[in-house]
Amino acid sequence: MMKKKNLTLSATIVLCLVSITCWSQTEKLITDNPLKDKLDVAVQVAAADYMANPGTVGLSIAIYREGHSLIYNYGESIKGSGQLIKANQLFNLGSVAKTYIGIMLAEAVIEKKASLEDDIRKYLPGEYPNLQYDGHPVRLIDIANHTSALPKSSRNFSAKTMDSIKNISLPKQIDFFAKYSQDTLMKDMHHFKLDTIPGAKYEYNGNAMTILILLLERIYHQPYEQLVTKYLKNHLGLYDTRTKIPVNQLSRFIQGYKDASRPVQWYDLTVNKTNEINTNLFYPGGPSMNSTMSDMLKYVIANVKETDPAIKLSHKVTFRQSDSTAIGLSWMIENNKGKRTLYHSGRTGIGFSTLCLAYPEDKIGIMILVNDNLSQDNVSILGDKIKLALSN
Repeated sequence: MMKKKNLTLSATIVLCLVSITCWSQTEKLITDNPLKDKLDVAVQVAAADYMANPGTVGLSIAIYREGHSLIYNYGESIKGSGQLIKANQLFNLGSVAKTYIGIMLAEAVIEKKASLEDDIRKYLPGEYPNLQYDGHPVRLIDIANHTSALPKSSRNFSAKTMDSIKNISLPKQIDFFAKYSQDTLMKDMHHFKLDTIPGAKYEYNGNAMTILILLLERIYHQPYEQLVTKYLKNHLGLYDTRTKIPVNQLSRFIQGYKDASRPVQWYDLTVNKTNEINTNLFYPGGPSMNSTMSDMLKYVIANVKETDPAIKLSHKVTFRQSDSTAIGLSWMIENNKGKRTLYHSGRTGIGFSTLCLAYPEDKIGIMILVNDNLSQDNVSILGDKIKLALSN
């Protein structure tokens, strides 16, 4: 779960209006910010502060507020190129991909193909007496809100094996795990051991979300890629959001970086029979999704407006951690005096960090993309600064 840090109003005012250091940094930035109004200036100062961190490369910020939308870009899409990130370039969303899975589960419920209370064994072949604890089964809702009590890894590889995998290139790691199929996963699930009652304890679990993809495929009798892209095109008008990137679209992919001096050359992956890069839904790092900032701005707006029934259902609180923090169907939810913040962050090993924020009551949405994976906390702080600027 993403860590959020709040800024005081006084601290932000000092940052935005007084900081001579920040202003000197903004003058050196490559940006398309027109600096025409107070919001432009506030975004400029916040972005300059973020870009001052050593190792940053590029930054793209999409904003929606009460019917109006803006995109600001900073830095470079490729280090040394002088080229800003473009709204039609593709990037990897990291764990923000999990929000799509929650929405697809909500759509299955709306279409009456499943119920959130369903025992997941209803959709698995054979017997799985181990997928329960003290008579309590793992339900679809338990996976979607990270309370399933399922193991965080489908298979316990030896420490020696994992160490050897970590020391090889990412493409070779993907190739190693590509042999792990749905059938393999379902066989391994026979050996799962739960240590608590499902639905009782929150514990973030990417492996469980991968299992939810498997369950959705069995509910719909079609591949998740086809299921999710069809929904996104027909319901939200998103045509560039997908789990797999066609080879002829690879030139649109933004270069990812560990830091400014270390690009991640991840796109040398094996091409599968459908002539697409195999992003492998069963890679243990969790589910994957790729998109453009143009599409993600539409996605943020849809989550702010909540007019789509599946999106609205995915925002329903299904597990409460405290009076102010809760989980929906994959979405993290904070509540401050009746005003919700729906959010999810992502940080990938292929050089990207992302943050998606929706504030339905304030009619505000924010999407942040950086093509490095230096610090999720810094991206979160940037999101807080932008929200504060939008609220003033």
